Amino acid sequence: MIGVGGPSGSSQRLFVAVPLPAELLEFVRACQGLLPGQPGLRLMNAEQLHVTLAFIGEVDERKADAARSVVRSIPAALGGETTIERFLFIPSAKKARVVALAISDAQGVFDRLFHLVMSGLEAADVMRREKRPFRPHLTVARLRNPGRVQPRSESGTAPFAVESVCLYRSELRREGAVYTALEKTALTPGV
Repeated sequence: MIGVGGPSGSSQRLFVAVPLPAELLEFVRACQGLLPGQPGLRLMNAEQLHVTLAFIGEVDERKADAARSVVRSIPAALGGETTIERFLFIPSAKKARVVALAISDAQGVFDRLFHLVMSGLEAADVMRREKRPFRPHLTVARLRNPGRVQPRSESGTAPFAVESVCLYRSELRREGAVYTALEKTALTPGV
């Protein structure tokens, strides 16, 4: 278990995510290198690379403890293999605020984790899920002003091993968000 910081009673900005496996960092850096050097485009650093399952937001210590319990309760056998497929522009190619890598989840690894985490967070009255459907993706860059981003080529594909789920605290700073893992559950490929 990873220790929790912050005084009792204070609020924390939290989210649950699957961190990027270390062996994929070089692939992601190469994908970021395909993006144009346009004004307002900010690349995510290595510590910011993850696939979000649930953005919880600002919560008190009771809800933070409940979120830690949800992450702790994830069965280890829910890991598995997925695939990074291509660039994805959110909300659209013409008005992108986020440049991401789309993830193909043919075996339903992310889908199972998402539903388990969201069900646990809802049952513990930590948060309610959004109406829009879950779409696993890895954010690699953000734009200050929405616009079109033209990569020099497509990203290519790479296997993405889902090896753990973490509860993170997010601290917003001038140079970008800083994430601290508060709880981590290691995963192995399921049967």
